[in-house]
Amino acid sequence: MTSNIETLLAGEKALDNAPKTELADGRFCIPQHYLSYQHTLQSVEQLLLDIDFDPRYPVFVSQDNSDKHSNKNAGIYIQVGIVGIDNYKPSNAEVSQDKIVYGRKWRIEPQLPTSEIIQTVFLALKKAREHEVRELFRLETLNKTTTPFNNHHDLPLLTNSSDRLQSAKVTGPQSDPSLFKKEIEDALCRINYGGIQFELMTFMARHTGDFLVDLKVIPSNNHTLSELSNTQFISLFIKKLDVNYFLHQLMQQLIQLSDRYVDEAFTYRGFNRFSWDNNIEAIAQLSSEVRQLHKSEDAKSFTQHWQLNNYETDRSRIPVVASGALWSKLKVQLEPFSPIESTLPINFT
Repeated sequence: MTSNIETLLAGEKALDNAPKTELADGRFCIPQHYLSYQHTLQSVEQLLLDIDFDPRYPVFVSQDNSDKHSNKNAGIYIQVGIVGIDNYKPSNAEVSQDKIVYGRKWRIEPQLPTSEIIQTVFLALKKAREHEVRELFRLETLNKTTTPFNNHHDLPLLTNSSDRLQSAKVTGPQSDPSLFKKEIEDALCRINYGGIQFELMTFMARHTGDFLVDLKVIPSNNHTLSELSNTQFISLFIKKLDVNYFLHQLMQQLIQLSDRYVDEAFTYRGFNRFSWDNNIEAIAQLSSEVRQLHKSEDAKSFTQHWQLNNYETDRSRIPVVASGALWSKLKVQLEPFSPIESTLPINFT
């Protein structure tokens, strides 16, 4: 991302004597890597005003309570909301009312480049949708509806039950593909994905040793999955005749469809930067025009100052770790790499 010199965004400042260049289209700019950043709650709010996505996923920015009414810039974070049905409302309620569920907090460092803040929002939206995808995948088992891919399982409990969870593991391909086809069909009958069901259309062995599976998408009238609104079929490959493996592969495909939806629908100032329609060669050419300006003869006096600024930014990200078992583990883990001492985590007792 580059910025016109006259229109640097809030929270941005050009370093002293920063190299300037004229792009192929005639615009005069200072590339983002020659800027310094001091973002505030207000500057991040302005960025969010220029971001558009699905209205069911509002993006919020806030500060920790200790900083909200002070002049400090620390503690800024963004959160993605998901508008959906209230699952905790009594089943006999006459009207289902929407509610907002809030995702995790994504920390925003004040010195984070503007582009990285925008990309943090992009990633937060992808992960919020993935979280929802995993919860919408419902599997009927033992006459109960379950969500086996959700992110809220008790991991210590699962760890303590690992033998039970591995007991049904298939160690090799089954010998009868027709039997496995019936197992897939049985599993599909027990799956409901946010109001969508799937029907097996094709099951075919490939010369690569993989198996091609084509599924027909059967939507209900009330599903809210935009990425499947115009999708009639889902195709995937599996490497072995294992229903467990098939279900994992199906989940990966559903997550990928969700990610692709965000790629195309996410825009900043009306531009969908992550769309696959963008010309990769053109992006590479634009990058080549601005990445190496500090190596020119005219920029020698700037380069030292620029490198020092980068060094200080990197230093600000080094974690401070208390003495204890974790510190000891980290020391042993890092010792074989012999990293530069100034990049090591800081220890305090």
